Amino acid sequence: MKDKDYFDNVLKSVIDDSVSDIETSRDIFNEAWNKKAKEMNKRKYFNMQFMKRAALVPACCAVITLGGVFTFSPGARAAAQDVLKSIFVLDKSGDIVEQSEDEVDPKYNIGGILITDKNNNETEQKFGFTFNLPEKIGNYSIEKAGKQPFTLAGITANGVKYKDDENLNLKEKFMKAIEDDETFKELNKDYKIERFISSGYEDNQEHHFIVYLSKYSEDSKLDLVKEVNVDNIKCRVLEKTHGEYATKESGGFRSHDMTKKPSSIDKVYYMEWNYDGVSYSIYIGKNSSDIDVAIQFAEDYIKILKQK
Repeated sequence: MKDKDYFDNVLKSVIDDSVSDIETSRDIFNEAWNKKAKEMNKRKYFNMQFMKRAALVPACCAVITLGGVFTFSPGARAAAQDVLKSIFVLDKSGDIVEQSEDEVDPKYNIGGILITDKNNNETEQKFGFTFNLPEKIGNYSIEKAGKQPFTLAGITANGVKYKDDENLNLKEKFMKAIEDDETFKELNKDYKIERFISSGYEDNQEHHFIVYLSKYSEDSKLDLVKEVNVDNIKCRVLEKTHGEYATKESGGFRSHDMTKKPSSIDKVYYMEWNYDGVSYSIYIGKNSSDIDVAIQFAEDYIKILKQK
């Protein structure tokens, strides 16, 4: 009991200081969520830096797209090659191709604001939608840090190039924009940015899904596996080719190190639908056998949404 009280007291302190400096592509978070959330819950003494290092990213928004090809004079091209790094990305066929860091325009995700009872209502007003993340969905329970649901808020942006990954000032502005409307409006002039929240769910059979909610919806660039109709709501199962990259850290921000080739390439699966003006996405993982389990999870989830 004494250890439990200690954990709760430290957790409360972390929640009060809830701004985390995190930057990553979606897949880092998907890969790391289980390890970090479970380690956090198992630790006898909570690591104060955990909340400041947690990785977060929204569903179906880490697709890398090729940017424009830039034209230089021979002298300028030589100078640029001395400065610009080469990075390795996956093309539509899943093959590794080498590109300049200035020619790739990835969707950029950054997050780490912990949603609590104290800031939930205010954050909902800023984000423009209700955070429908029930503690129970069928046989699944929301992941928690002690008694607090582990729900994080973040931002996704279009038009941030890989070379800007070293720009700590820009990263800090994106972090600030999660909560600050003026900074959000300022950044939205140069980037199309949207806010999102995310939480994990697991059952007692080691099934685990990460759920993302956002106000926006766009045509996914991922491959369609199949469509299912759940209570008159169209749900889409999607597939993405994912490269396993090493991670790097700079200024407290963590990201993929795309200057090195991915160590492996896999297929990962997602499921998404729209309801009442909100986009819902589920990260399923690498096992296609979990798709049917995810569909059942979505059926239970949608049933709860329609009861509200």
